[in-house]
Amino acid sequence: MVVTENDLLTQEIICILEEQLKKDYKEGNTKRDAHPKGLGLLKAEFKVIDSLPEELNVGICEPGKVYSTLIRFSSGGNKVKSDKSKDLRGMAIKLIGVKGEKYSRDEKYTQDFILLTMPTMPIGTLPLFRDVIYYALKKKNPFMLLYKFIEKGNLKSIKDIIVNRKNQTSTLDVRYWSTTPYMYGNRVVKYSVIPKSKYKSQMPKVLTKEYLSDNMQKHLSEYEAIFDFVVQFQLNEKEMPINDSSIEWDEKKSPFIKVAEIIIPKQNFRTEEREKLVDEGLITVEQKIALR
Repeated sequence: MVVTENDLLTQEIICILEEQLKKDYKEGNTKRDAHPKGLGLLKAEFKVIDSLPEELNVGICEPGKVYSTLIRFSSGGNKVKSDKSKDLRGMAIKLIGVKGEKYSRDEKYTQDFILLTMPTMPIGTLPLFRDVIYYALKKKNPFMLLYKFIEKGNLKSIKDIIVNRKNQTSTLDVRYWSTTPYMYGNRVVKYSVIPKSKYKSQMPKVLTKEYLSDNMQKHLSEYEAIFDFVVQFQLNEKEMPINDSSIEWDEKKSPFIKVAEIIIPKQNFRTEEREKLVDEGLITVEQKIALR
Protein backbone atom coordinates (compact mmCIF):
# COMPACT_ATOMS: atom_id res chain seq x y z
CA MET A 1 0.00 0.00 0.00
CA VAL A 2 1.40 3.38 -1.07
CA VAL A 3 1.25 6.09 1.60
CA THR A 4 0.66 9.51 0.06
CA GLU A 5 1.40 12.98 1.40
CA ASN A 6 -2.34 13.46 1.92
CA ASP A 7 -2.42 10.28 4.02
CA LEU A 8 0.35 11.65 6.25
CA LEU A 9 -1.36 15.04 6.59
CA THR A 10 -4.64 13.38 7.47
CA GLN A 11 -3.05 11.22 10.12
CA GLU A 12 -1.25 14.21 11.64
CA ILE A 13 -4.53 16.15 11.81
CA ILE A 14 -6.23 13.22 13.55
CA CYS A 15 -3.42 12.91 16.10
CA ILE A 16 -3.44 16.64 16.92
CA LEU A 17 -7.22 16.69 17.36
CA GLU A 18 -7.23 13.57 19.53
CA GLU A 19 -4.50 15.07 21.71
CA GLN A 20 -6.49 18.30 22.12
CA LEU A 21 -9.73 16.48 22.96
CA LYS A 22 -7.94 14.55 25.72
CA LYS A 23 -6.86 17.88 27.20
CA ASP A 24 -10.29 19.49 26.88
CA TYR A 25 -12.49 16.73 28.30
CA LYS A 26 -12.45 14.19 31.09
CA GLU A 27 -12.36 10.58 29.95
CA GLY A 28 -15.86 9.35 29.16
CA ASN A 29 -17.22 12.84 28.55
CA THR A 30 -15.53 13.70 25.26
CA LYS A 31 -17.54 15.74 22.78
CA ARG A 32 -17.12 16.21 19.05
CA ASP A 33 -14.22 18.39 17.96
CA ALA A 34 -16.54 20.36 15.66
CA HIS A 35 -20.24 21.09 16.11
CA PRO A 36 -20.38 19.74 19.69
CA LYS A 37 -23.62 21.55 20.47
CA GLY A 38 -26.60 19.65 19.13
CA LEU A 39 -29.71 21.75 18.55
CA GLY A 40 -32.05 18.87 17.89
CA LEU A 41 -32.26 15.27 16.67
CA LEU A 42 -35.20 14.84 14.33
CA LYS A 43 -36.81 11.94 12.53
CA ALA A 44 -37.65 12.58 8.88
CA GLU A 45 -38.18 11.06 5.45
CA PHE A 46 -35.94 11.44 2.41
CA LYS A 47 -38.11 10.98 -0.69
CA VAL A 48 -36.57 10.83 -4.15
CA ILE A 49 -38.82 12.67 -6.62
CA ASP A 50 -41.01 10.55 -8.91
CA SER A 51 -40.10 12.61 -11.97
CA LEU A 52 -36.34 12.08 -11.61
CA PRO A 53 -34.71 12.03 -15.08
CA GLU A 54 -33.22 8.68 -16.06
CA GLU A 55 -29.65 10.04 -16.14
CA LEU A 56 -30.00 11.03 -12.46
CA ASN A 57 -31.24 7.59 -11.39
CA VAL A 58 -27.99 6.70 -9.62
CA GLY A 59 -27.28 4.99 -6.30
CA ILE A 60 -29.78 6.03 -3.64
CA CYS A 61 -31.60 8.25 -6.12
CA GLU A 62 -34.23 5.83 -7.38
CA PRO A 63 -37.49 7.56 -8.43
CA GLY A 64 -40.07 7.44 -5.65
CA LYS A 65 -37.74 5.74 -3.16
CA VAL A 66 -38.35 6.76 0.46
CA TYR A 67 -35.76 6.44 3.24
CA SER A 68 -36.35 6.73 6.97
CA THR A 69 -34.00 9.48 8.04
CA LEU A 70 -32.44 11.09 11.10
CA ILE A 71 -31.21 14.67 11.11
CA ARG A 72 -28.94 16.33 13.65
CA PHE A 73 -28.90 20.12 13.64
CA SER A 74 -25.97 21.76 15.38
CA SER A 75 -23.93 24.89 16.00
CA GLY A 76 -20.40 25.25 14.66
CA GLY A 77 -17.19 25.91 16.52
CA ASN A 78 -15.40 23.53 18.85
CA LYS A 79 -17.08 24.57 22.11
CA VAL A 80 -20.65 24.43 23.35
CA LYS A 81 -22.01 27.97 23.28
CA SER A 82 -25.30 29.74 23.80
CA ASP A 83 -27.60 30.10 20.78
CA LYS A 84 -27.17 33.84 21.28
CA SER A 85 -23.68 33.48 19.78
CA LYS A 86 -23.53 34.22 16.07
CA ASP A 87 -22.40 31.03 14.40
CA LEU A 88 -22.53 28.69 11.44
CA ARG A 89 -25.08 25.89 11.75
CA GLY A 90 -24.78 22.31 10.62
CA MET A 91 -27.22 19.76 9.22
CA ALA A 92 -26.16 16.09 9.39
CA ILE A 93 -28.50 13.77 7.48
CA LYS A 94 -28.46 10.00 7.99
CA LEU A 95 -30.48 7.81 5.62
CA ILE A 96 -31.39 4.37 6.97
CA GLY A 97 -31.67 1.25 4.85
CA VAL A 98 -28.89 1.97 2.34
CA LYS A 99 -26.88 -1.04 1.22
CA GLY A 100 -23.32 -0.97 -0.05
CA GLU A 101 -19.74 -0.83 1.17
CA LYS A 102 -19.25 1.53 4.11
CA TYR A 103 -16.23 3.20 5.64
CA SER A 104 -17.49 2.69 9.19
CA ARG A 105 -17.93 -0.93 10.24
CA ASP A 106 -20.77 -0.18 12.66
CA GLU A 107 -22.79 1.66 10.00
CA LYS A 108 -23.72 -1.14 7.59
CA TYR A 109 -26.98 0.24 6.21
CA THR A 110 -26.73 4.03 6.34
CA GLN A 111 -25.74 6.98 4.15
CA ASP A 112 -24.64 10.32 5.57
CA PHE A 113 -24.73 13.86 4.18
CA ILE A 114 -22.96 16.63 6.11
CA LEU A 115 -23.91 20.23 5.30
CA LEU A 116 -23.16 23.74 6.55
CA THR A 117 -24.84 27.16 6.34
CA MET A 118 -22.27 28.49 3.86
CA PRO A 119 -21.42 27.30 0.34
CA THR A 120 -17.68 26.84 0.88
CA MET A 121 -15.23 25.42 3.37
CA PRO A 122 -12.95 28.43 3.95
CA ILE A 123 -10.01 26.30 5.05
CA GLY A 124 -10.35 24.58 1.72
CA THR A 125 -7.22 22.50 1.20
CA LEU A 126 -5.72 19.70 3.25
CA PRO A 127 -2.31 21.43 3.73
CA LEU A 128 -3.97 24.63 4.93
CA PHE A 129 -6.29 22.69 7.23
CA ARG A 130 -3.25 20.95 8.70
CA ASP A 131 -1.53 24.32 9.25
CA VAL A 132 -4.60 25.77 10.96
CA ILE A 133 -4.89 22.78 13.29
CA TYR A 134 -1.16 22.72 13.98
CA TYR A 135 -0.63 26.41 14.77
CA ALA A 136 -3.99 26.96 16.47
CA LEU A 137 -3.97 23.89 18.73
CA LYS A 138 -0.51 22.43 18.99
CA LYS A 139 1.70 25.53 18.82
CA LYS A 140 -0.99 28.05 19.87
CA ASN A 141 0.66 30.65 17.65
CA PRO A 142 -1.96 33.05 16.19
CA PHE A 143 0.69 35.12 14.38
CA MET A 144 2.01 32.13 12.45
CA LEU A 145 -1.56 31.08 11.77
CA LEU A 146 -2.33 34.49 10.24
CA TYR A 147 0.90 34.32 8.25
CA LYS A 148 -0.15 30.97 6.78
CA PHE A 149 -3.44 32.46 5.61
CA ILE A 150 -1.59 35.40 4.03
CA GLU A 151 1.09 33.14 2.51
CA LYS A 152 -1.49 30.93 0.84
CA GLY A 153 -3.68 33.84 -0.28
CA ASN A 154 -6.60 32.79 1.91
CA LEU A 155 -7.40 35.97 3.84
CA LYS A 156 -10.80 35.97 2.13
CA SER A 157 -11.54 32.77 4.04
CA ILE A 158 -11.44 34.64 7.35
CA LYS A 159 -13.88 37.22 5.99
CA ASP A 160 -16.20 34.47 4.70
CA ILE A 161 -16.39 32.85 8.12
CA ILE A 162 -17.14 36.17 9.83
CA VAL A 163 -19.83 37.13 7.30
CA ASN A 164 -21.59 33.75 7.51
CA ARG A 165 -21.72 33.60 11.31
CA LYS A 166 -25.27 34.75 12.09
CA ASN A 167 -28.24 34.62 14.44
CA GLN A 168 -30.73 32.64 12.37
CA THR A 169 -34.48 32.55 13.11
CA SER A 170 -34.39 28.74 13.10
CA THR A 171 -32.30 25.92 11.70
CA LEU A 172 -35.42 24.95 9.72
CA ASP A 173 -35.44 28.32 7.90
CA VAL A 174 -31.96 28.39 6.33
CA ARG A 175 -30.13 26.84 3.40
CA TYR A 176 -27.25 24.37 3.75
CA TRP A 177 -24.41 23.29 1.44
CA SER A 178 -22.10 20.27 1.38
CA THR A 179 -19.15 22.70 0.82
CA THR A 180 -17.05 19.76 -0.44
CA PRO A 181 -17.61 17.67 -3.59
CA TYR A 182 -18.68 14.03 -3.83
CA MET A 183 -19.27 11.37 -6.48
CA TYR A 184 -22.69 10.96 -8.05
CA GLY A 185 -22.19 7.78 -10.04
CA ASN A 186 -19.21 8.67 -12.23
CA ARG A 187 -19.79 12.43 -12.02
CA VAL A 188 -18.71 14.99 -9.40
CA VAL A 189 -21.30 17.04 -7.53
CA LYS A 190 -21.94 19.26 -4.56
CA TYR A 191 -25.15 19.04 -2.53
CA SER A 192 -27.43 21.67 -1.08
CA VAL A 193 -30.60 21.62 1.02
CA ILE A 194 -33.09 24.45 0.50
CA PRO A 195 -35.95 25.23 2.96
CA LYS A 196 -39.45 25.05 1.45
CA SER A 197 -41.69 25.14 4.54
CA LYS A 198 -44.77 27.37 4.51
CA TYR A 199 -44.12 28.28 8.15
CA LYS A 200 -41.15 30.45 9.12
CA SER A 201 -40.05 31.24 12.64
CA GLN A 202 -39.76 34.74 14.05
CA MET A 203 -36.70 36.10 15.77
CA PRO A 204 -37.39 36.41 19.52
CA LYS A 205 -37.32 39.92 20.94
CA VAL A 206 -34.84 38.65 23.49
CA LEU A 207 -32.45 35.89 22.44
CA THR A 208 -32.08 33.04 24.92
CA LYS A 209 -29.37 30.39 25.10
CA GLU A 210 -31.76 27.79 23.61
CA TYR A 211 -33.86 29.96 21.27
CA LEU A 212 -32.93 28.00 18.12
CA SER A 213 -34.14 24.72 19.61
CA ASP A 214 -37.20 26.46 21.05
CA ASN A 215 -38.15 27.91 17.67
CA MET A 216 -37.58 24.59 15.96
CA GLN A 217 -39.85 22.82 18.47
CA LYS A 218 -42.53 25.50 18.10
CA HIS A 219 -42.44 24.99 14.32
CA LEU A 220 -42.70 21.18 14.56
CA SER A 221 -45.43 21.28 17.19
CA GLU A 222 -47.81 22.71 14.60
CA TYR A 223 -46.33 22.19 11.15
CA GLU A 224 -44.05 19.85 9.21
CA ALA A 225 -40.80 21.17 7.74
CA ILE A 226 -39.78 20.58 4.13
CA PHE A 227 -36.45 20.94 2.31
CA ASP A 228 -35.47 20.36 -1.32
CA PHE A 229 -32.36 18.21 -1.72
CA VAL A 230 -30.50 19.41 -4.82
CA VAL A 231 -27.26 18.59 -6.66
CA GLN A 232 -24.84 20.72 -8.66
CA PHE A 233 -22.69 19.02 -11.29
CA GLN A 234 -19.04 19.89 -11.90
CA LEU A 235 -18.63 21.27 -15.43
CA ASN A 236 -14.89 21.85 -15.49
CA GLU A 237 -12.03 21.18 -13.09
CA LYS A 238 -10.51 24.67 -13.22
CA GLU A 239 -13.54 26.69 -12.14
CA MET A 240 -15.01 23.88 -10.05
CA PRO A 241 -12.03 22.16 -8.36
CA ILE A 242 -12.33 19.17 -6.07
CA ASN A 243 -9.16 19.81 -4.03
CA ASP A 244 -9.95 23.36 -2.90
CA SER A 245 -13.36 23.68 -1.28
CA SER A 246 -12.85 27.40 -0.56
CA ILE A 247 -13.81 28.08 -4.19
CA GLU A 248 -17.56 28.43 -4.73
CA TRP A 249 -19.03 26.72 -7.78
CA ASP A 250 -21.02 29.21 -9.86
CA GLU A 251 -24.75 28.42 -9.68
CA LYS A 252 -25.42 30.44 -12.83
CA LYS A 253 -23.11 28.22 -14.85
CA SER A 254 -24.21 25.00 -13.17
CA PRO A 255 -27.65 25.36 -11.53
CA PHE A 256 -28.66 23.03 -8.72
CA ILE A 257 -31.09 20.28 -9.74
CA LYS A 258 -33.73 18.88 -7.38
CA VAL A 259 -33.49 15.13 -6.84
CA ALA A 260 -35.35 14.61 -3.54
CA GLU A 261 -37.40 16.14 -0.76
CA ILE A 262 -36.71 15.96 2.96
CA ILE A 263 -39.93 15.91 4.98
CA ILE A 264 -39.69 16.45 8.73
CA PRO A 265 -43.07 15.61 10.31
CA LYS A 266 -44.57 17.24 13.38
CA GLN A 267 -42.88 15.81 16.48
CA ASN A 268 -41.64 16.47 19.97
CA PHE A 269 -37.84 16.20 19.97
CA ARG A 270 -37.29 17.94 23.32
CA THR A 271 -37.22 14.66 25.23
CA GLU A 272 -34.60 13.22 27.56
CA GLU A 273 -33.78 10.42 25.10
CA ARG A 274 -33.33 12.73 22.14
CA GLU A 275 -31.28 15.22 24.17
CA LYS A 276 -28.93 12.43 25.18
CA LEU A 277 -28.56 11.02 21.67
CA VAL A 278 -28.02 14.39 20.00
CA ASP A 279 -24.92 14.90 22.17
CA GLU A 280 -23.59 11.38 22.54
CA GLY A 281 -24.26 10.18 19.01
CA LEU A 282 -26.18 7.19 17.71
CA ILE A 283 -24.52 3.87 18.43
CA THR A 284 -26.67 1.17 16.88
CA VAL A 285 -29.13 0.76 14.05
CA GLU A 286 -31.68 -0.35 16.62
CA GLN A 287 -31.53 3.06 18.27
CA LYS A 288 -32.18 4.73 14.96
CA ILE A 289 -35.16 2.52 14.20
CA ALA A 290 -36.56 3.25 17.66
CA LEU A 291 -36.89 6.90 16.75
CA ARG A 292 -39.35 6.22 13.95
